[in-house]
Amino acid sequence: MLCGRQITRNFGKYVDKDKSGKAIRQKFLDYFITKNRHSFIKSSPVVPFSDPTVAFVNAGMNQFKGVFLGTQPPQYKKAANSQKCVRVGGKHNDLSVVGSDGYHHTFFEMLGNWSFGDYFKKEACELAWKLLTQEYKIHPSRLYVTYFKGDKDLGIEADLETKEIWKSIGVLESRILPFTSKDNFWEMGPTGPCGPCTEIHIDHVTTKNRAELVNKGLHDLTELWNLVFIQYNRKNNDSIDVLPEKHVDTGMGFERLTAVLQGKISNYDTDNFTYLLKAIQKNCSNVSGYQGKFGENDWNCLDTSYRILADHARMVTVCLADGMIPEQNQKLRRVMRRSFLLGQNIFKKDRGLLKELSNYVIEHLGPVYTEMERNVKQIQQIIDYEEEVYDSIRKSAADEWFKLTKTQPELSLLDINDTPSLLAGYKEIRAANAKIIDEDLAFKLYDTFGLDEESICSLAKALNLPFDVKGLHRQLEQAKTRSKDQHSALSTNVFDELRDHNIPKTDRSLLYTYLKVNDKYNFKDLGVKVLKIIRNGEFVTEIWPENFCSVVLDKSNLYTEAGGQISDKGVIVCSGRKFEITECENCNGYILHKGFLRSQQPDLLKEGDSGVLKVDSEFRLKNMRNHTAVHLLNSALKKKKGATCQKSSKVTQNYLSLDVGVFGEKLSLDEVADIESTMNAVIKSQLPVSVTEVDSQRLSNFDNVTLIPGEVYPECGIRLVEVKSDVLLSREPCCGTHVLNTGDIGDFCVVSVKSLGRGTASIHGVTGDRAKVAKANGENLLDLVEVLAKQVRDNIDRPEVLNKAISGLKQQLNYGVEDLNILPVVVKQQCLDLLQKISKQIKESGKKNLRELVEVEMRNAVETGVSKTKNNLEYLVHFLQSSAVLENISLQKATRLCPDIPVLVIAYSEGVVKARCCVPEALRSAHFDAEKWMMQTVAATFRSDLVPPKGYDPALVCNMKSKRIKQEEWDQLLEQSLEAAKKYAEDHL
Repeated sequence: MLCGRQITRNFGKYVDKDKSGKAIRQKFLDYFITKNRHSFIKSSPVVPFSDPTVAFVNAGMNQFKGVFLGTQPPQYKKAANSQKCVRVGGKHNDLSVVGSDGYHHTFFEMLGNWSFGDYFKKEACELAWKLLTQEYKIHPSRLYVTYFKGDKDLGIEADLETKEIWKSIGVLESRILPFTSKDNFWEMGPTGPCGPCTEIHIDHVTTKNRAELVNKGLHDLTELWNLVFIQYNRKNNDSIDVLPEKHVDTGMGFERLTAVLQGKISNYDTDNFTYLLKAIQKNCSNVSGYQGKFGENDWNCLDTSYRILADHARMVTVCLADGMIPEQNQKLRRVMRRSFLLGQNIFKKDRGLLKELSNYVIEHLGPVYTEMERNVKQIQQIIDYEEEVYDSIRKSAADEWFKLTKTQPELSLLDINDTPSLLAGYKEIRAANAKIIDEDLAFKLYDTFGLDEESICSLAKALNLPFDVKGLHRQLEQAKTRSKDQHSALSTNVFDELRDHNIPKTDRSLLYTYLKVNDKYNFKDLGVKVLKIIRNGEFVTEIWPENFCSVVLDKSNLYTEAGGQISDKGVIVCSGRKFEITECENCNGYILHKGFLRSQQPDLLKEGDSGVLKVDSEFRLKNMRNHTAVHLLNSALKKKKGATCQKSSKVTQNYLSLDVGVFGEKLSLDEVADIESTMNAVIKSQLPVSVTEVDSQRLSNFDNVTLIPGEVYPECGIRLVEVKSDVLLSREPCCGTHVLNTGDIGDFCVVSVKSLGRGTASIHGVTGDRAKVAKANGENLLDLVEVLAKQVRDNIDRPEVLNKAISGLKQQLNYGVEDLNILPVVVKQQCLDLLQKISKQIKESGKKNLRELVEVEMRNAVETGVSKTKNNLEYLVHFLQSSAVLENISLQKATRLCPDIPVLVIAYSEGVVKARCCVPEALRSAHFDAEKWMMQTVAATFRSDLVPPKGYDPALVCNMKSKRIKQEEWDQLLEQSLEAAKKYAEDHL
């Protein structure tokens, strides 16, 4: 443990005046790139977009995994860079020790050089030793090297070759140390490229030989550089194979190297961190400054908190700049929430400390990793959003957790503020009445509630429940390698049988081959052969007309559902017979063309038949328009709102949809209008839609690539779809089909925007002719609404007419995205706002003239609407039409105008019906009174109850309980109720 004192060392041969971190990083790159002819490769994002086996890029080698496996050709034979790395989970997890020592970090920079089948062990060791001892002037007496001593379980002998290389370089044998696979066999993850490694360690304080203390965890004798010799590939069954070529992958912790060269024991005392520690104190002036204390000397953990917050600020900023989304990565979210908690509890800042610190990180690292400077808005919007969510969850969770701890004090040992989802996890365990946290329950706690292994373990311990940790590991591994699009059991059986019969996989080389000739898309007809026919899961040799089946062809250019886009349709023409393809499915490389043989004759489609495959060109083109439009929509939305992330999309022939997370203010209709305008400007500009095929290495060379969080992209054959304009840049990997020019989209408008919960919007849009139809519909409907608005004043005394018009117009606002009466959502809202304004105008007028309207209508009803029975007795049954424009109306005021005759009045307002009837005492009988009249007629029709008014005899005065009635049911029910009331009076009065 450090004791709070500043320990320094001096290297007499270090002659560089500038020892800044920036200069140290640049010297490394210059050494390899300029002096030793390595190629510079920029850092890949910390999001592992082509590797489902790791949550973060945790080493410089991740982007070269395909090269090591032999599935990708290397861009260069020799390369060097500074790679952003994050280690907060799995095999390499430094989160738990961050802050307690001076050299572990969740985010760090890895200085590395690589050889892809070029030089190997000898040259790698020589290059490393020369850089450290001659360029950086580190004395050899402070350095130790280690090598792999062999492993019987792995079946690999000791790496004595490396030992001899170090001896030939001049390293003393007493400083060349053997270690087991735990320290000197490097693996990126549970599976993948691996190999023996040799490490260079440095003694921070003395030249005395302390070889026996290497790899003992001392803070002043640490690993500096790891040289990995990639020779093997570990498989899922733990077996190890030899790779096709030998490679070198080295990694040196930049922060540790800086500490060495700046004479510091702790990385936090270097200029890579001091600017952040000062920034924390500057923004939290009521807290003491950082003093560099560790262990017992840091009795209040203030300095530890400084280190944790500084470390986490760097990691969060880097991850968010690279497009990582907390919702998709619970480890990132936990680090953010830990930072919020430190800011509030330790540094006494209610809000905004992490966001402010991100500015300092961007200023310091932005010139090296330019994506940080480009994505400032995205970084800070997400931090703001997550802090708001955290505050809300924390408060509600903390209150409930506190109540639980009163009855279960063992729960008080768990930090609900750090991990609010502990509450939901606890409830799940209790609801399941679990006696053990088995692998299924553990995975649910992890996957559904966001609890990591450490949190589950703590919860299990508090509840005194066994926890199947290995079972959780199995579930996590299965989840990582599980195919996103799992085939059904039927498809799996089909695949197995096709493979067993040596049927070649479908040739799809012409899938993306299409041209525009004279402004018309031309999709090539393919000569094809029927290889297999499948009906009801069975292989058959022939098929009769109108029987649904699947046909396997030798080749196909039809698209199968993927990337949100539905499959193509088409037809196979065989000697005049037509097999209509309604959909296609990709069964592990075999394309199943599903449909019906259409023929009026008893023709058969047989195995071995040859024919021509034709794409339904109009159907394909509509899908292409919509798919390119989805990309433009995603980019336009990101440009407008800053921090957004695509969650899912759908592309059909009639519409497109995009479900997107929006961090910050909700998407407004004004913003939708701006987005539409941007997209239509791009469409009118008639820009080329370019497609470049790249592998994962080359993909990482591009800036501003839109990736879907959580999506795993292939290592090779990635289609990068790009549209460049002055107003936006769309650059996105995609396997879908696209138009060749934005002008071919024709037109675009958004027809629906719905909320899918906090921070997520579902946007539906249309293109081409359907967009034109939507806009025409919108113009027509808006004209009608505006005409009605002008007529209100002249017809204010005819509310029933106005309300009927309003009701009719509102019905036109209800549509599905595939209907013909679709509208631009902006116009729909304009119409709705105008109609509400008209309704309000009518209601306000009705309020002012309530007594007059009701009295006038009832007096007219008494004069013209009174009915007579066969006995010549008068009664009145009336629907109060003025009620349609009134929010509230007292039916007592209506019936009061008819004191001498039986009266029944019905009112309907805001979708609610109510009724009242009165019968004079003189006309009351055993067969007729107010209660019977109402109950057996109007109340029965509307299926409502009676509510006798207080203080009245229900036989003389009776009300029907208000009942909500749908607009479309109202007219028919009203007519039935009026007829029933009149007939009852005729028969019983």
